[in-house]
Amino acid sequence: MANGFTRSKAVILLTGIVMVAVGIAVLINPIGALELIVRITGWLSVLYGAILIVPSVMRGNPLQNVTTDFVLGVVAAVFGLVMGIVPGFVVSFIWTLIGIAILMTGVLDIMEAGRFRRVGSPLGLPATTSGAICVLLGILVILVPLASPTLGMLVAAVALLIDGVTEIIFGLGM
Repeated sequence: MANGFTRSKAVILLTGIVMVAVGIAVLINPIGALELIVRITGWLSVLYGAILIVPSVMRGNPLQNVTTDFVLGVVAAVFGLVMGIVPGFVVSFIWTLIGIAILMTGVLDIMEAGRFRRVGSPLGLPATTSGAICVLLGILVILVPLASPTLGMLVAAVALLIDGVTEIIFGLGM
């Protein structure tokens, strides 16, 4: 293992400290952290869009000869602007779409359960129960779209804290 990947004590300690600091920041304000991630991603998308648009414009009139780079650049820039300017809306919108998908899955499960019951399958009750749970959870995600990402960010924060403390302990033990 002499040729393996190694990290210095300073890098391990710094990584652990950063992970703990980010974990604490996310615990304090999970939605703010998520919105910051969306905002940064949005502005990076705007930059990416510009990187695609500029060369395609330099090659000639992009409206006359629409290129894939130009179209992708415009799409990336527009979505990036939306993400950069209104990140909370983007987070709510995405989670609302996820809620709708969960709701639809539940409805389809209930419909499938009806088919199971008609043929006398023992899977009718579990499928109905599963479908009803999905419908309720889908409605919950739709009604409270920021609760789901908050929970996800809290789980991520705990993981960051645990991993950060582990890194610090490992670094101090070197």
